Amino acid sequence: MLAMLAVLMAAAPVQAADRPSKGEAEVHYTVTPKQLEAVFKKAGFKTKLITHKVEEGRKPTYTIQATDKTPFYMSADLRVCDQDEGPKGCLGILLVAWMELDPGDLAVARRTAEEYNREYYVGRAYVSKDGKGLIFENYVMVDGGVTEKNLESNLDNFLGGYDALVEEYREQAKAIET
Repeated sequence: MLAMLAVLMAAAPVQAADRPSKGEAEVHYTVTPKQLEAVFKKAGFKTKLITHKVEEGRKPTYTIQATDKTPFYMSADLRVCDQDEGPKGCLGILLVAWMELDPGDLAVARRTAEEYNREYYVGRAYVSKDGKGLIFENYVMVDGGVTEKNLESNLDNFLGGYDALVEEYREQAKAIET
């Protein structure tokens, strides 16, 4: 019995021990639009930064539109920005991707969103109120601090979730066709 335990322990990967539990990465307690735009560009997206006009006395909000060679639209809305009691920058990021729908695609899109939300925990899928888009979104908290690597990982995770949504859409379309 003891020999079997020793063999199992020797065969088990030691991944956790290989990684330090603490590091020296630069931590950002807020994220500026330019920082997030750099993360998108590093991932291969073309970007356009939009500063929204707001009422006098209100804090600004920003949207980064990101495009690549795929037929979907993506943006990042930076929220809770430039608070009076905090440092300059934003504390939250709403990542949004969407695809336009033809009127005949509505049933497929609704089934896709239902199935995706039941099976996956990354992001949330839904059909727009006007029925013209299948939307995928995920909110990322920055409050408390994040590293650039964490922002990159959140973007990768979001894109993986969107890929899973598109695959689910294809499966639902096939199911409805048959």
